[in-house]
Amino acid sequence: MDSDRFDLEAGRDLKLGEFADDPTLNLSEARIILEKSLEARNKRAREKNPNSDRPAWKDTETLSKTRDYLEIFAYFKEMADAETAERLINQFSGGMERFEKSQLGSLVPGSADEARALIPSLEKKVDDGLVDAEDLENLCRELDKIKRQTQLL
Repeated sequence: MDSDRFDLEAGRDLKLGEFADDPTLNLSEARIILEKSLEARNKRAREKNPNSDRPAWKDTETLSKTRDYLEIFAYFKEMADAETAERLINQFSGGMERFEKSQLGSLVPGSADEARALIPSLEKKVDDGLVDAEDLENLCRELDKIKRQTQLL
């Protein structure tokens, strides 16, 4: 058995095993993708049967709970806001893993201290000099500005 597969950790030491290089999504991206997928299914179903008002998917308990969760916790509901946040995170010069970037996009901490508390591996990277604390602070402030702007709408 491959121990990397089962020895995963997202603490101070980030151990993602075989998933380390896999693409990740933040909650806003996941919400947008899910909603766009459901809209596309409905559109195709309406084209096939224009008289039907039924959704093209079975609204299972899991789907319903997932949609509810993402609606509550995804900060960026609009594609443009999610793209702006993603662009900011990707421009950040720090040596962050994809997982950490997705966590920043999901949690949108208001400060570097909050980011370090919520994402323990960032604390270690700041302590080790792999991530610049001032750059992280600036990134968090910019993300927080976007979050606040979207909440005003």
